[in-house]
Amino acid sequence: MEALSQFDLTQYESVEEKLKALRDPDAFLSAHLAFSASGPVVRFGWPDWPEDLSLKFKKVVDDVHRSVPFLKPVAPDTEEWNSIIQGWRSDPESAKAIGEAFSASGCFDGRVQWVFSRRDRRAKIAASCQVKNLPPISLDITWQGCLAIPSDSLSAADRASLAAAVERVSQWAGRRINAILEKLRAPMATLYGERFRGLYVFGSYARPDAGIDLGENSDLDVALILSDFDNVHEERKRFSDFVYDLSLEHGLVISIIPILEADFREGQTNFTRVISSYAIPVK
Repeated sequence: MEALSQFDLTQYESVEEKLKALRDPDAFLSAHLAFSASGPVVRFGWPDWPEDLSLKFKKVVDDVHRSVPFLKPVAPDTEEWNSIIQGWRSDPESAKAIGEAFSASGCFDGRVQWVFSRRDRRAKIAASCQVKNLPPISLDITWQGCLAIPSDSLSAADRASLAAAVERVSQWAGRRINAILEKLRAPMATLYGERFRGLYVFGSYARPDAGIDLGENSDLDVALILSDFDNVHEERKRFSDFVYDLSLEHGLVISIIPILEADFREGQTNFTRVISSYAIPVK
């Protein structure tokens, strides 16, 4: 969780002194002084998971605001808040998913102390996880998977536990988009037989900054690669009903574009030249 507070520059030393006494030695609660375009701020951060720990530190921060009158809280999701946080917000949902994945049997059962997780406007997740007797672990999460970065070396047993936890988090992060892609690939391969050369995600979901779920305003764009066909419109008619039903089932507009394999591989048009450079294959 996060909180922001503004104060007058003349109170800087007083705030700094207050924060020295407040900071948690185990880094469960962070309180950093920073400067924004609108002046100095305190940026508080504390675990999103487990819930009881999160509520405990929220009370601490609330008490600070009550006891220090010159600290003025910034309301979340306001223009002022977003200019400082730059689109990121605390995300208890992903923190809980990470905490439960890391705590599962075969992972770090009983050793996970806390998770702090943030999500940006495109649902990309950046998180930190603290496991007992381990250095902090940073996580970057999109629908394509989870990248976990320990801040120091791990034992062989802990490496195996981390690998298992990452697999669980990846399954959670890709649960919506990968489920759709799995339901697309097999029917398309069956429909086109030997002409089928694969599916590739392009557009917003293939961008490096795409998160776990871009919402209803972003279509899931998929290139259907075929060895040959004569007419795009006729090919779309072949699968339109199936794709429409799948879109309704998942509440997401799925847009399929048939493309000749030679065009996709060789970039014979500007469109295919661009998308083939970054499109993600569906496996």
